[in-house]
Amino acid sequence: MLQGFRTGVQTGIALEVAQQAGLNMVLKVGTTEETITVSGESPLVETRSSALSAIVLEKTIEELPLNGRNYIMLATLQPGIVQFTEKLSTSPAQRGVSLNINGMGGRSNSFLIDGANMRGYAGMATVTAADSTLGVDTIQEFRVVTNAFSADYGRVMGGVINIATKSGTNRLQGSGFEFFRNSKMDARNFFDVGAPPPFTRHQYGGAVGGPLVRNKIFFFGGVERLQEDLGTTVITAVPTSAARAGTVNPAVRPYLDHYPLPNGRDLGPGIGQYTYEFTRVTRENFLQGRIDMELSNEDSLFVRHTYDGSRQVSPVASGVIQTTGLPQFFTNSTSGNHFFTAEAKRTATQNLLNTARVSASVLTYEQQAANTLAEGLPFVPDAPFMGLILIGGLSQLGNYAAEPSTQNIDYWTWSDDLTYTKGKHLLKTGALVEHAYASKLTTVNSRGTYTFANLTQFLAGVPSRFQGNAPGPKFERKRPNTLFGFYVQDDYRVTSNLTLNLGARYEFFTVPADKDGLDAYLPDILTSSTTTLGGPFVNPSLKNLAPRVGFAWDVTGDGRTAVRGGSGLYYDTDGPYNSSLGVSIQTPPFVLPVNVTGAGIPFPTPVFPTGPTGGALSMRTIDYHIKQPKGWTYNVNVQRELAGSWAAMVGYAGSRGYDLVNAIEGNPVVPVVRADGSLFFPAGAPRRNPAWSSIDYRMSDGRSTYHALQSSLMKRFRDGYQVQLSYTLSKAMDNADGQLGTDAVTSSVYPQNPYDLEGEWAVASFDARHVFSANATWELPAFRNHAVLGGWQLNGIVSLHTGYPFSPSIQTPNWSRSGNTSTNAEDRPSVKPGTDP
Repeated sequence: MLQGFRTGVQTGIALEVAQQAGLNMVLKVGTTEETITVSGESPLVETRSSALSAIVLEKTIEELPLNGRNYIMLATLQPGIVQFTEKLSTSPAQRGVSLNINGMGGRSNSFLIDGANMRGYAGMATVTAADSTLGVDTIQEFRVVTNAFSADYGRVMGGVINIATKSGTNRLQGSGFEFFRNSKMDARNFFDVGAPPPFTRHQYGGAVGGPLVRNKIFFFGGVERLQEDLGTTVITAVPTSAARAGTVNPAVRPYLDHYPLPNGRDLGPGIGQYTYEFTRVTRENFLQGRIDMELSNEDSLFVRHTYDGSRQVSPVASGVIQTTGLPQFFTNSTSGNHFFTAEAKRTATQNLLNTARVSASVLTYEQQAANTLAEGLPFVPDAPFMGLILIGGLSQLGNYAAEPSTQNIDYWTWSDDLTYTKGKHLLKTGALVEHAYASKLTTVNSRGTYTFANLTQFLAGVPSRFQGNAPGPKFERKRPNTLFGFYVQDDYRVTSNLTLNLGARYEFFTVPADKDGLDAYLPDILTSSTTTLGGPFVNPSLKNLAPRVGFAWDVTGDGRTAVRGGSGLYYDTDGPYNSSLGVSIQTPPFVLPVNVTGAGIPFPTPVFPTGPTGGALSMRTIDYHIKQPKGWTYNVNVQRELAGSWAAMVGYAGSRGYDLVNAIEGNPVVPVVRADGSLFFPAGAPRRNPAWSSIDYRMSDGRSTYHALQSSLMKRFRDGYQVQLSYTLSKAMDNADGQLGTDAVTSSVYPQNPYDLEGEWAVASFDARHVFSANATWELPAFRNHAVLGGWQLNGIVSLHTGYPFSPSIQTPNWSRSGNTSTNAEDRPSVKPGTDP
């Protein structure tokens, strides 16, 4: 209450999610109190924060066209973000939207809904079996923070997607919708034999909100359903009639008969093309409800529950002939995600605000192998049906080797944030405790996998490799751990037009340990002949102190021109372990993976070792002393408000990643050094550690750099239209493209030479040198103000980027001269002497 001054009213102010809004007022002497009316829009220029961020407003979310209505995709309209989603698997750890933000990996981002964790499997965006994130009509807005964010954000070193849901008001209002698509307007795919396969999609639902008790209690709810039947053309390679008429090993005949006859062109000796249509069936249900309560002038509370469940029947098909399945093999996937948040705010004094929050996120995902086999033809005892057969030049026969599988993650989170204004300081401090419980069942190679070098070897029944597990494996893992985070942030207004953003965050976690004691690791991959049970690891997080610093300079003092810059250190708090569940499942003695190569492998009944293996056992494991992935981000930029509600931004943004998790073959064969110094890995050479076969190893020796010119031009919705343009010129380099096999589709995540990790230093697999996006909304002038006929709009999105790097490679199913000697192995061809690459 300011006595002795005139009433002052200022409009044009809006508070957006995770934003500090600046307000300058001149108080004139009078006899009434100061009054501030909060309404309108936020400033076009950010003069208080050094973070690179952008707000995606309700109008943009609801009105721009979204294929599948996945609102997370709108994040790609901002500069510095590349969508890299070329996944080859139905695994929840390898599907969903992958956003590479300012040069960081796609598993290094945080996704928050009303401040609560909604991060999905292995660091991806929350995903369902339908590959979508529904609920557009329940989202108020979300902020995308890409660089130099403040200390109240933690967990990751990439970007933050902070989503705010809608709440009810004193006005009862609602909406309904139906979106329908089919194949009538679709062009024929290049590979379609005739007309495009049938396709129908129905998405319908609605939302409603209003008061339960006027001015006190409000509600808002939404529901949405997706029904999709997507026909796809699948191209496979199968044996011809001539190949089947020759000499065939009787043990092979029952499996050979599962290959259909070709119905397309000839692909080579004994191999023809077989094309078929498969209808991928998808169903998804979304439901959300929220209650807001104004308890008093000082206290408010809201609770929200979100459910998203789905199921999908999909082919064993990836678009790559060698790993494309046949029509009798398919996958059933189901998922169910629950997100609950309760948040209480108390305004203790006019300059002290406390926000307390509890939340729970429960994510479940299950995959089941399915087929129409009349006979199971299993390779191993107790298996319900056959395993997987890989043949050089032919499509695979069988279901995915890692099914059935389940992945469940629960997050239970408590946080408290205290905001205090004192003179020129806006102080914020807080704490977070998050308990995570992850359980996973992955039956890797439980039915066995046979590899044949080519069709001739298959017909003769002479495999070159068998991968499986000795009897009695224990596949399920249950690993709890707890994250603790503490921070302090001071936004210090040094002068009326200069603000310093100073902060620090400290967060650490307990090392995950299996609830049933099923942990085992290899202390030294060079010398250890047996695994060590349990741990502990050296906890890499205990030194995770992360400073943040930045400035925002209002150059002219009128809020129309700003020069900003900032930098910070960030950590991936689950980076060392977000793939460790799957890795540890294939670790002796609880699972005895067998990887046998060479001659004399029996088919179709494998022989498992019963005693000392002498190098027959393979394994996946994680570095016993793995380090904490971390990254520095930094930026400097200029923003300028132009006439007519236009604003422009141009700046530099960069990042450096250290101790990034990478995957290597930890037990290559001992190479031969050639006269020119190059290495050759001969077949049959001894392994570096003769006690083991292949060791699929996760370590933290990766690094990355990113440099970018980022720019944007935006016109806020006014005069019937809005426009946003974004352009990024960037270069991303790394030597660790990912942790899982399909993180990098255009290259392998495994190095060609495990003795030379620096030889992998190159442009990142997600590097897109030029990225441009544009979106616009135009409200048609005809009937613009008519209550019934008005409201027609034209909306559009354009996204363009240069291609991703491509590494030509040679992958044979039985051996790789790179020395990786696993099915992940790839060799890159050498440059022909005298040529310029």
